[in-house]
Amino acid sequence: MKKIENKFNFFLAWLMAAVAVACLVVYFLAAAWGKGKDPALLAAAFVVAVWAVTDFYDAFHKKPIEERVAGQADERDVYLAMKSSRAAMMIFNKCLILASVAAFWGYAKLDAAFLLPVAVTLAAAVLFLFLLLLGVNLYYEKRG
Repeated sequence: MKKIENKFNFFLAWLMAAVAVACLVVYFLAAAWGKGKDPALLAAAFVVAVWAVTDFYDAFHKKPIEERVAGQADERDVYLAMKSSRAAMMIFNKCLILASVAAFWGYAKLDAAFLLPVAVTLAAAVLFLFLLLLGVNLYYEKRG
C-alpha cells in the first residue's frame, strides 16, 4: 500500500467524494419523491467525482506531474510543450475576445438583453486571463 504524501489532497479527495455521493443521493431522492430529476445534480456529481479522483491521485504522489515528466523529457519536448501551450492560450484568448465583441455587437444591434451579461462575462474572462498571464510572467522573471 502506498503512503499518503499529501494529507491535504487526501482530505480534499474524501470531501469531494462525499459531495459527489450527496449529489447523487439528492438526485435519486428527488426522483423518488416525484420532484423530477435535475440534470444539474448529475453533472455536478460527475465533475466533483472527477475532482475527487484527481485529488486521490495527487495525495499518493509526492512530486507534481511536471517534475515527474521533466526527468523523461529532453529539451525539444519541453520546447514543444511550451510552444503548444502558448499557442493554445493565444487561440483561446482570441476566441474569447471575438465572442465578447460579437455578443456586444448583438446586444447593440439586435437589442437582445440576454447578450449583455454574456458579453460582460466574456470580457471579464479576457481581463482575468491577461492579468493572470501578466502575474505569471512577472513571477517567473523574478524567480527564474
